[in-house]
Amino acid sequence: MKRRAFLAGGVAVAATAALAACTAASAGSGASKGAGAGSATAVATPAAPRVTSLSSTSGSLVGGETVALAGVSLTGVTRVVFNGVDSPSVTAVSATSVKAVVPSAVNFQPSSGGVVAYRGTTVVASARALTYTWAPRTGVDKQMQYAFAHWNAPTYNPAYLNFDSVGGDCQNFVSQSLLAGGLPKSSSWFYDSASSHSSSWGYAPAFNDLAPSLGFTRLTSAQESQVQIGDLAYFDWNGNGIPDHVMMVSAVSAAATSSGSGSSASGSTSAASSSTIIKLVGHNLDYDYRDLQTTITKDHPGATVWFYALPKSFR
Repeated sequence: MKRRAFLAGGVAVAATAALAACTAASAGSGASKGAGAGSATAVATPAAPRVTSLSSTSGSLVGGETVALAGVSLTGVTRVVFNGVDSPSVTAVSATSVKAVVPSAVNFQPSSGGVVAYRGTTVVASARALTYTWAPRTGVDKQMQYAFAHWNAPTYNPAYLNFDSVGGDCQNFVSQSLLAGGLPKSSSWFYDSASSHSSSWGYAPAFNDLAPSLGFTRLTSAQESQVQIGDLAYFDWNGNGIPDHVMMVSAVSAAATSSGSGSSASGSTSAASSSTIIKLVGHNLDYDYRDLQTTITKDHPGATVWFYALPKSFR
C-alpha cells in the first residue's frame, strides 16, 4: 500500500510538474505573441510642401501664358503670385504639379520678379529662388508698353501735337500706341507733323470707319468675352451711332456674378451689367484702368460701346 501510494504520489508530482511546465511554456509563448502584436507600425511623415521649378521663366508683357510649378506635396495650393501680382487662374493638377496663368507685367513695363505659391495663407517653400521675367515680344506688348509710358499729361509724348485744342486727344493717343505696336503708316493713316497728318490719325469717327480695312475686326456685345488687352473700345455718348471717344483695353477678367448683358441693334453694349470686367487706358480723361461699366452707367448713362479686335499680326 505504501508503495502504491508512493507511486501515485510520484505520478501526481510528475503530472503536476509537467502541467506547470506546459503552463509556463504557454504563458511564455503568449507573452511573445503579445509583444509582437503590440509593436508600433512605422508611418511615413508626409514631405513638406516645396516648389522645385517652373516650366518657363519668361514671357510677354501682356502675360496670359500658362506656367507649371513642379514640386512635392502641392495639393492645396490655390494661389500663385508673380512679382506681387496674383495669377488670375491657378489649377492644382496633382501633388507634384500646379498650373498658373501669368498676369501682365506691372504697368506693362519690362521687369523681373519672384514667384511665390501659397497653401491658404502659408507660403510654400522653394528649393531655390524662383523668378519670372516679362519682356516685349509682340505688337500688343509694344503697344501697351507705349500706352502706359504716356497715358497721363505729365508723360504725353512731345513729338506729337496735343489734339485737345481741336476736339480731343483720345484717337491721337490710340494712333501713337498702335504705331508703336507695329501698325504701318499708309496714305490713309499717318502723322508726319502737327500740320501734316491724316484725319484718321486724330479723329475717332474717321479711324472707326477705316479700321476694318487695316485688319481690325469689329466685335458685338455677344462677343464681349472675346475682347483682349490692346483691343479698341469706341463710345457713343448720345446714341447717334457716331463715336465720341476711344480707349484701349488694359485689363480683362471674369465678373464674379452676371445679370446678363444689354445690347443695341447695332451690337454695342449698353448700360446693363456684364459678365466680363473690362478696364481701359486712354486720354481725355487720362486713365490707366478706367472701368467700362462705370463709364457707360455712371459717367455717361445710356452710352453704348463697341470694340475692334487688333489685327492678328499684333498677337
